[in-house]
Amino acid sequence: MQKCKNCGGNSFVKVPEFEKELTVCLGCGEVASIRFVNPSRLKKYIDPSNLK
Repeated sequence: MQKCKNCGGNSFVKVPEFEKELTVCLGCGEVASIRFVNPSRLKKYIDPSNLK
């Protein structure tokens, strides 16, 4: 089971935010994780020089 690094709580809620989904501790409000809902949109940030 996931535990909050800030308060040690184990109750979390998933909160949608535009293109992201946040997992937030209900005890203290600490954001435990951020997940992009549509990761294909991140491809526009790829630097072509890194692909060589």
